[in-house]
Amino acid sequence: MATLGTVSVSITDASTTAETAQATADTANTGVTNLNTSSIMSVIEKQQLEYSLTVATIQYKAIVTTAKSSSISTTALTTAYNAMNTYESSLLADLTTASTVDRDNLTTLQSTYNTAYSNVQTLINDSFSDSISEAAASAATASAATASTAASTASAAATSAGVVGSNASSTASVASAAASQASADYTTLSTGVSDGSLIHITTKTAIDEAVIGTAELADAAITNAKIGSVSASKLTAGTIDFSTITGTNINATNITTGTLDVARLNVGSLSALSADLGTVTSGTIKGNTITGGTISGATVSGNTITGGTISGTTITGTVINGGTINSGVINSGTKSTSSYNTGGYYPLTINASGVYTSTMFDSSVGLQAAIDQASLTTSVRYFTASSDGTYYANQTSLSNGQLTLTDGYTAASDNTFSSGVTATGSVSLSSVYGINLYGNTQTITFNGRITDTNKGITFTTYGNIKSNGNQGTWYVGYSNDSQTANFGIDSAGSNPIKFNRDLWVRNMGLSRAHQVRSKDGGGIYFTDDDSNRVNTYHKNIYYSGSSSKSLLSEKTNVEAADINYWSSLAMSIDLATYNYDTDDYTDPLRLSGIIDDVNATKEWALPEAFYARDEDGNIVGIDNGVLLNAVLALSQEQAKQIDELNTNVLAMEAKING
Repeated sequence: MATLGTVSVSITDASTTAETAQATADTANTGVTNLNTSSIMSVIEKQQLEYSLTVATIQYKAIVTTAKSSSISTTALTTAYNAMNTYESSLLADLTTASTVDRDNLTTLQSTYNTAYSNVQTLINDSFSDSISEAAASAATASAATASTAASTASAAATSAGVVGSNASSTASVASAAASQASADYTTLSTGVSDGSLIHITTKTAIDEAVIGTAELADAAITNAKIGSVSASKLTAGTIDFSTITGTNINATNITTGTLDVARLNVGSLSALSADLGTVTSGTIKGNTITGGTISGATVSGNTITGGTISGTTITGTVINGGTINSGVINSGTKSTSSYNTGGYYPLTINASGVYTSTMFDSSVGLQAAIDQASLTTSVRYFTASSDGTYYANQTSLSNGQLTLTDGYTAASDNTFSSGVTATGSVSLSSVYGINLYGNTQTITFNGRITDTNKGITFTTYGNIKSNGNQGTWYVGYSNDSQTANFGIDSAGSNPIKFNRDLWVRNMGLSRAHQVRSKDGGGIYFTDDDSNRVNTYHKNIYYSGSSSKSLLSEKTNVEAADINYWSSLAMSIDLATYNYDTDDYTDPLRLSGIIDDVNATKEWALPEAFYARDEDGNIVGIDNGVLLNAVLALSQEQAKQIDELNTNVLAMEAKING
């Protein structure tokens, strides 16, 4: 429907242009006043301050970089710069208007920054001077090539110092020139120009009040192109010919008298009509919405009755009340003709209890979703039996803060979705009990990145971890570069288990510092599964004491040793001095018996009784425990012989002394 709205017409005449010029002049006068007021920062001063802050920022960044390369602190300079930058930036937030300024504070902030800047510059110059001196000293004592390098270093340091000073000087010169130019511009604007002079305006210009009036505007000087808008309030006389004016919107509230005789009225909407229209005669009333009251009849054509939507062309009943449809059951759609639809389900059913059910059948499966108060259930039922005579089924339930996914079967074809599902596996997600998996095939699987192939790990039914495909390891830790432990899980068993932190098992610990630790200070034992001590094999052993397994309760076949036999074996050992193949010049000369495993005719004698063998019978070295006790037997035999000699000596002395 076309709407009759408001026609808005605006006219700007020459007097409006003059008023604008006057306002511009007033603004210019205000700018002059601001220049002469200490508590106000004018627009011109802001432009100067903006340039000054830009230069200071460039200086600050350059000197900070130079200072850091010489390890010179810039903390005080940074603090002073940030304070000055924060205050000046607040003044420069609006460059088009004057602002209130605390000049004492501004002066203090700028002075503090200049002092801090000067202090850092002095430290840099001193540092460069020291570098030059050091380079000169090096040049005096170095070779010709070294002297050349030191001289170059000194030259570079001097050049850098000069650059810093040159930058500061250049910046000051630019700032001074800008200030001088701004002062000259202000003097020119304040003084004015002489009559007949040519003025070239290249930027915004302030014009004093009453400088341009109607007398300065030539007759017919304002053309259509120079008129922005025309206000209807300026039209006080004359006649408007509407045959040449097209009205887009006419405000009907301004039509207060007379009669509007409309012969050509095309109405799209009568929503604004609220009066009693009496009897409306029409061949056809088209519309989709009928609002309020009672509709009587066996058939009502339409899609919408206020308050809700009824799909279909026939409504059975005599009254539809407002937004409420009173009915026991609402069925929507065409009932499925599938032979499996033994329950007579419609695509959508809402029963009198408020249960919402959506059902679908195809050639072999039925799908249903139901919303019952605070519960949502979806069901899938297959109607073709599996090889074991059961029918595959699954169900999803969301209720009482818990999501349950159940996979299984029904014993018979469940066409009405009323049989319970016998579960073969289920997953439960609960805000109280967390995540629970049940069933023979329930797992949690990580398949790696999108770009990975045959990767990842799987948590099995019992929470164990196994590799997927060619995944080789599984780690625990903050990240791949910061692992706590790494477990080899490849099927080949080639990847080791690594612990990257100290490992403690009750009192026993393994340290990354090549240590086996005893937390309570107790002894460390190497035993078999029955706690019987076993042999250990080493390269070198460094210790501050030793003990052997010598309890009688731990031994069998005990009998007195043949001291003479063992002492004879000890005496038969050929001693040799040598170095190992892996020794270097810092290793000491070594002394011991040698097991000759090279020559067929042995060059070095060592009784086999002193051989140490591994669990497979292979010779791995000398059994120092047996050797030590053989030496003890030798010592005992020699002590006995010494006692016999002493007895004989005493007998001979007695005969001699008669």
